[in-house]
Amino acid sequence: MIRRLVLAAEDREYVAKLAEYLREEEKDWEVTACTYDGALRRELRNGGKIDALIGERGLVGQALSEGGQPGKTIILTDGHEAAEEGRQNMDRYQPLPALLSGIRGALGLEAAKLKEGCRIWTVFSASGGAGKTTVALNLVRQAGERGQRVLYLNLEELNATSLLFGRGEPDGLSRLLYALQARPEQWGELSQQLCRHQSQLRADYIDAPEHPGERLALTPELTGALLDKLKSDGRYDAIVVDPDSGSGEWHCSLLEASDRVVWLILDDAYCLQKAEKLLHYWEPRLGKSAYKLILVLNKAVGGQPVNRCTLAGAGPELALPYIPQWKAVDQPGRWLSSPVFSGAVDQLLDKMEPRIGGSAKRGR
Repeated sequence: MIRRLVLAAEDREYVAKLAEYLREEEKDWEVTACTYDGALRRELRNGGKIDALIGERGLVGQALSEGGQPGKTIILTDGHEAAEEGRQNMDRYQPLPALLSGIRGALGLEAAKLKEGCRIWTVFSASGGAGKTTVALNLVRQAGERGQRVLYLNLEELNATSLLFGRGEPDGLSRLLYALQARPEQWGELSQQLCRHQSQLRADYIDAPEHPGERLALTPELTGALLDKLKSDGRYDAIVVDPDSGSGEWHCSLLEASDRVVWLILDDAYCLQKAEKLLHYWEPRLGKSAYKLILVLNKAVGGQPVNRCTLAGAGPELALPYIPQWKAVDQPGRWLSSPVFSGAVDQLLDKMEPRIGGSAKRGR
């Protein structure tokens, strides 16, 4: 079906690159690019159906005030901004595949595919200090680089990701869980509001709770309902869950519900023994889904590990390098800036789902 799109941005290089990419990927789309308000007004006045107007707030607002009614209006932003009524915001500095996916979603072309295809990926360890959050954030970033629409969901009792994202809305998880159980009619609006986009991470996230009470109150049933609802929204290709280390009932249920589990170990006798005991304890429930587990040695130093590891009948499938500079990191964003670590996580992503997302073409 032919779709007519109008792009409006003052940056000629940006709008030309985006228009060229959309035309290449969607052969039956008619894409018009405008870089100043006069051209945009003429395009809107010329008549004919416009399925989507995608552009900067100033250009779009001024042109629409003089007439024209596109099917969808998408505002390109430089980060998280409140969306105006009847309009949708989209971060302009995303990989081109992610921008295309967002536009397709706004046109109603992506929802059914995402609803069926959203995966749950959990990064887990039987002991603390294994680097779960660092691995999870890098996994999210690499998936975003490949054009995936990803949600990072931290379910630790004490979530310190506000160091990276800022304080934000500390009651976000509480409000979502309340809507899920008592006000389902509010879910759609709240999830749009509280699942914020982070441009450096190239993904959405939910702000860290101020207190651990909500996480401590999670049950297997409530955790499953939350994941099911987030999946059914049709907004994400993958949800990366970062729980704390533990052996509770909800931890096991989370692993059962996950499509893939990245189980981190260290070259440390105590860590390995804890992992062995926990795997043995959960074996009756996880035995049939052992294929989900990807055993990963984190903080690996060159050479053979000191401790022999044969968990689940095999050794680790992949090793992620130890980055000594992270010992004294004062800016958590640096966890996402190591080319060596990013390359290793890219290999991990290939093991989880080969060739996910196709090429990693990027926007500006």
